[in-house]
Amino acid sequence: MAHIRNIKRCASLFACLSLGVLAGPVALATGAGATGPSPLAPYPASHVDFVGYGDGPGLGMGQWGAFGYAVLEHEPYRWILAHYYGGTTLTSADSQVAQDPVVSVDIDENDGHPVVVTSASAFSFGGYSFGAGQAARAVLTSGDWALSQAPSCASTTWTPVASGLVNPVAKPSSLAATASTSQVLSICEHGGAVLAVRGTVEAYHGPKGAVTLSILPLEEYVRSVISGEVSWSWGLFGASNWSPQGEPWGFQALEAQAVATRSYLAAELAAGGWAPYATTCDSYCQTYPGMADETSDLDLAVADTTGLVLGQSASASQSASASQSAPASQSASASPSAGGAQRRAGLTSGRYVVPAPGPPGLPPGEAPPGPPAPPGAPLVPVLAEYSASTGGYTGGGPFPGVIDSGDGICIKSHYYTCNPCHKWLASVPMNVVEKTFKSVGKLAAIDVTQRNGLGALGGRVETVEIVGTSGSVLVVPSAALEALLAASNPDHCASDWYGVSNGP
Repeated sequence: MAHIRNIKRCASLFACLSLGVLAGPVALATGAGATGPSPLAPYPASHVDFVGYGDGPGLGMGQWGAFGYAVLEHEPYRWILAHYYGGTTLTSADSQVAQDPVVSVDIDENDGHPVVVTSASAFSFGGYSFGAGQAARAVLTSGDWALSQAPSCASTTWTPVASGLVNPVAKPSSLAATASTSQVLSICEHGGAVLAVRGTVEAYHGPKGAVTLSILPLEEYVRSVISGEVSWSWGLFGASNWSPQGEPWGFQALEAQAVATRSYLAAELAAGGWAPYATTCDSYCQTYPGMADETSDLDLAVADTTGLVLGQSASASQSASASQSAPASQSASASPSAGGAQRRAGLTSGRYVVPAPGPPGLPPGEAPPGPPAPPGAPLVPVLAEYSASTGGYTGGGPFPGVIDSGDGICIKSHYYTCNPCHKWLASVPMNVVEKTFKSVGKLAAIDVTQRNGLGALGGRVETVEIVGTSGSVLVVPSAALEALLAASNPDHCASDWYGVSNGP
């Protein structure tokens, strides 16, 4: 997920995660407050000011950074992937992907609601035919599906067609990869959105009720996801001198996103899928906008990387998983999320913590390649998470933390394409903080108590103390503040890498 067309439906999961954290358990420490300490002074300003870096958790690839490396440093997509996903190997698709080339996407925002489809061409649903422009609706009733039809999705009167159906499937007039929007199905979601999709649509009776499944070939799914994760226009930036495929250098960022998308999906497949009935989902997993932003550049990026995924040896994969689950004091991982995305220049002395020198032949901060897998040993596909913007240093965790000098890209061209979240300021009203963390009463201070050590300020925030005037202290994870931060800066940037100013 970048700000041109690349923020997830849930702000790259960050808003979703933040809201979940806000409602989750936190530690309330009264300490000396229980014995009646002297009252602390009230917060000395009407707003709490933050300076932050990046957008998203900073795990794996930074999408704006990949764009910066491609356009400004002329790095090919293979270099970009090796930089962000240290310890992985680029390889052809694993057997799991090869054996299951069809993706089932849970359109999760429509869960629990009727499955409604339409098309500008004739189509079928559950074996029943419908004319061009008509809408068909499947409603789950007593374990079976009842089918009805109407002149359009917005109709209030529906005519019954059939009942007692078991997980009926809607099929368009054409399943070709080149089918136009007038030949495919459109899903009419209960919130009013209309999603044109390739492949078929299934009304599925899931464990918790009605589920809308979009079922399509794997590479067509990858094409859709990268159109929602990054801007197709990135492929137009930069000269094409000496570039692979003769495309402008920005095209390499599209190819890097294609491989990351496919790798993420391959890891989901290897882990058993999103649910027993779906491979993946469209808002909590990767952005899936259907056919909304397909272009020839995206088609080429997918075709040129077809079947390529990032993998690790089984032992390396297990080690990375252990790192993710380790306590904060033992791990450099940032708060969990899935990728959303955002997007070198102008770096100033002292802006970043200088990392220890790497192995001979590698620049400072560069991750060494992973150990080669034993001959014949299968590679485990990597859950290649990515974020809109790392802020200039990745978050560690499953992949080594590295400097991301591409993240500060700003091209003052006709498009004025700059990463708005490389560095940001947020001013949160004090009364909003008090309302969010009611248990502390009147606010006295907000103190960062633990960081991961990667980057300026000591790195990404792991824990924060919200201090009240009574002496009560509420200890929360960094993600508990992200929704407030996103709502308090014009570009809605939010990450776990920030500093706070207590007062004017």
